[in-house]
Amino acid sequence: MRVTPRDRRPLYRPHSSDALNHAGAMVLAPVALGLFGLWLDSEAGTGPLFLVVLAVFGVASSLTSAYYRYKEQIRRLSSGKRWNRKASA
Repeated sequence: MRVTPRDRRPLYRPHSSDALNHAGAMVLAPVALGLFGLWLDSEAGTGPLFLVVLAVFGVASSLTSAYYRYKEQIRRLSSGKRWNRKASA
């Protein structure tokens, strides 16, 4: 049996709902910004000011990103569904 290009599935799906991608996005921003804040605190000689501020900013940005990803996924999945069709007069 020969596999034609038509039978192959694409390896890269840019709009996939991969849970690992979402988890990485939720964790990476707060951790990276927190570590950067920790470094800034050590260079500036301040307390955990930059650590806390940047980590909170990272959490807020990752939650905002998750919200907009969710809205886009719902819009894409519900397009063409019966409840989204315009009523014909």
